[in-house]
Amino acid sequence: MSQLLLLRHAAAAKAAFMMSDFDRPLAEEGRASLEVLANAISEAKLFPDRILVSASSRTRETALILTERLGRTIETIVDDMLYNGGTIDYLDSIKRHGNVDRLMLVGHNPTISDLALALTGEDTAHAISRLISGFSPSNMATISFETALSDIETKQGRLESFPLP
Repeated sequence: MSQLLLLRHAAAAKAAFMMSDFDRPLAEEGRASLEVLANAISEAKLFPDRILVSASSRTRETALILTERLGRTIETIVDDMLYNGGTIDYLDSIKRHGNVDRLMLVGHNPTISDLALALTGEDTAHAISRLISGFSPSNMATISFETALSDIETKQGRLESFPLP
């Protein structure tokens, strides 16, 4: 069994004058929320083996602060395709880097939300209704698969938890 942890980046600061969306850092509120998330991950023992992260400042900062709070060294791969990518791009990245038991992907909405919905199977109607209601900053969904992450397809996953924390 493999698990995919889908994490929307923490709350970002508003763009300063002449700052691109790509360069926006985390807001103080976003940094603080990662402490709560790290505690929830630790309690649930959901430590990722690898983290895939969008190249934007706020997603890289989310991954960095989270790994610091978890007190672990976790291989982190920055994938440029995740910043502007859609569901298919996210799925391709997961398959390319999915040769681990538990993979975390730190990305952006609405793609994180769309991906979670695309991956979960028909038997999780209640869970899907929770996903549709919103994927807030610093929220994480845990999706389990019977296959390796490198072999996953849509509608094969089972939503184990959402939102975390």
